[in-house]
Amino acid sequence: MRFDVMPVATEKQILEIEEAANYVWHNYYKDIFSPEQINYMLKKFQSKEAVKRQMSQGYVYYMLMADGELAGYICIILKTDYAYISRLYIKPEYRRQGLAKRTIAHFDAIFLSEEHGFDYIKKLRLNVERKNNFAINVYEHLGFRKLRAVDTDIGGGFVCKEYIMERKISKS
Repeated sequence: MRFDVMPVATEKQILEIEEAANYVWHNYYKDIFSPEQINYMLKKFQSKEAVKRQMSQGYVYYMLMADGELAGYICIILKTDYAYISRLYIKPEYRRQGLAKRTIAHFDAIFLSEEHGFDYIKKLRLNVERKNNFAINVYEHLGFRKLRAVDTDIGGGFVCKEYIMERKISKS
């Protein structure tokens, strides 16, 4: 399978991210969140408007392409010494094919390379819902470790109960 990571830059690509988020979240989170919370979170965090706002604040979205098809996406924001993975979602039909591993390896290579100017980034960090055992297992397999549990009020009467996870940048 050919795998590519493409920066999101156009309105059409932002709409593709919004559609992918709707598909993935309604498919995957139905056993973790209520339909009301899923819809609230999609509107607040993954609507076209939300993605545009995040991008204007320094978040960078990338499309994960498998054989030319959108298989998922990742969103990253650079911090002082780590890159925060705000989103990493793989469509159900592309799961268990190593795309998360290939995505993390792609960014490891960028952050290890002096030529890109990001060699000050030493760690990857993310939040994952504590009930999301599948994702927790994937991240642990990729070298992430739980730092601590946090409860985040996201508005609308909803709270996300998450783990903050982190791993050092490494050569794959």
